[in-house]
Amino acid sequence: MIRNWGLKKKFMIIFLVFITLPTVCYGILIYYQTTEVLKRQLEEDILEILEKDEQSLLSIIRDVESMSSYMIYSEDFRTFFKTTQETPLADKSSMDGIKGYFTFQLMSNEYISSILLKGGNGEELAFGEPVFGNEDKLDQAAIDGKGSPIWSDTYGVTSGWDGKKYVISLSRVINDLNKINQPIGIVRIRLDQEKIKRNLEVKQGNYLVMSKSGEVILHSNQELIGKKYNDPAFIDWVNHSENLAYDFTKNNHNYKAVKKKLSGTNWTSIVIVNEEHLVKELYTVRNSIRNMIFLLLICGIIAFYGFYRSNIKRVIELTGQTHQLEKGDFSANVGVSTNDEIGQLGKQFNKMVKTIQRHIDTEYKLTIKQKESELKALQNQIDPHFLYNTLDMIRWTARLENAMETGQQIEQLSKVFRMNLNNGKMWVTIEEEIAYIESYLELQKSRLGERLSFYIFIDEQIKRSYIMKQLMQPLVENCIQHGFKELPRQGIITIRCYQVENQLWIDVIDNGWGFEECKQDTGYAMKNLKERLEIAFGEPYGLLVLKVESGALVRLILPILWQPINMEKSGEHS
Repeated sequence: MIRNWGLKKKFMIIFLVFITLPTVCYGILIYYQTTEVLKRQLEEDILEILEKDEQSLLSIIRDVESMSSYMIYSEDFRTFFKTTQETPLADKSSMDGIKGYFTFQLMSNEYISSILLKGGNGEELAFGEPVFGNEDKLDQAAIDGKGSPIWSDTYGVTSGWDGKKYVISLSRVINDLNKINQPIGIVRIRLDQEKIKRNLEVKQGNYLVMSKSGEVILHSNQELIGKKYNDPAFIDWVNHSENLAYDFTKNNHNYKAVKKKLSGTNWTSIVIVNEEHLVKELYTVRNSIRNMIFLLLICGIIAFYGFYRSNIKRVIELTGQTHQLEKGDFSANVGVSTNDEIGQLGKQFNKMVKTIQRHIDTEYKLTIKQKESELKALQNQIDPHFLYNTLDMIRWTARLENAMETGQQIEQLSKVFRMNLNNGKMWVTIEEEIAYIESYLELQKSRLGERLSFYIFIDEQIKRSYIMKQLMQPLVENCIQHGFKELPRQGIITIRCYQVENQLWIDVIDNGWGFEECKQDTGYAMKNLKERLEIAFGEPYGLLVLKVESGALVRLILPILWQPINMEKSGEHS
């Protein structure tokens, strides 16, 4: 198959397979390996950031929970919580201790916005900035927690100092130290969301904390605080995916998110970074590789074009002129501008065309003289139409005289003669050729009697295809004259016409002596028919003599033609 390819196609395949494809594949491999390394480095950097922020956030959570735990054991706080309407208010020293402790915490931890204590008698004690908001659900959650620290999601309150703001609060029921199942009060410590976020600010990307329900706890965008994150796929990854990293595209930018669960809470800390910004310098390597691949392809295309122009194109031109010569156009000429091997080949081609043209001119003149001689000979022969009409008249005379068999034989002879005339046409259908052979064999059978029998088989689908007329008659005549000569048995001729792929096969089989016995006598007829087919169709068509155990088998291999070929037009230059 490859041997049948043209030079242009071979060169393109070699260029693509052995130069372009390896270059592109190797470049793509390096490109993606570099990308994977950058992604892994990016994930490691983000995880390192998350671990630092996690430690900071957990430190805040532990400090605030420790504050609430301190109130369980502090005498000052227990005194406040146990104060009832029947008992006097906590003494001044206890109140001073509480105020001093909270003042220290508020001064030391700027993220603490305010603290609220609720005593058993309904007495409330607030420290820090005054806030207003409905926190009944938080009280109920603390009661349900039975002394465990309960962290809220981010929610909005109104500050007496700053107006609308968002806080995160720890609510906890304080139980009696001696009766651990008896609540004596509630503490709520509110943390300023914005100040916590400020302590956790990352150098690159956005840091956020999300609850299990998808609500945003911490975020640099205040409009998202306290609301459900607007990307369901992102929330699903946060809550259910085992993959720590998540890649997504937004506004034509590629982002990478890395998550980490905050132990002891139902929160997840997340960092979202723009990959291009984080590894901007490293992406220069990928761009260089991409540019290198592109440059190599451009150089390869330029080299291919140069080689094509200087070599392949000249070979293709030579091939085209060869095809032109093959069609009989002897004006074919190759332009020669160099003295290399291709140039030498072009010179030899031009020289060959001139030599062939000279020989054809000589042969053409000889052919004209031969045709003139044949024409004179034909003029001296009996008019064939007169002979055909005379046979037809004799046939009807035989019928009128009741010589039916003689009439039939004359009719068969008329059919044979009509086919010979055929209005000078060279092509007939298989069906017409078979009818001609049947008439010819019937005449031979009338002459030979029981010494001859014949069978004809034809494939229905090829009956309307065309062949050159009288192709089978020389073979059948050869069987009768040479194959059956002095044969001690009945001679049988079998003709089979059938299609094999896109070819028409005609087998002429006899049970005679075979070709070895009559080789000298049949050589000229077979050679003449074989040359006739080769001139008309060329390879792989022609005549084959196949070896069989007895008799002879001759096979005609022809193209399947659904319309006759105009040999006059196709042979004007030949």
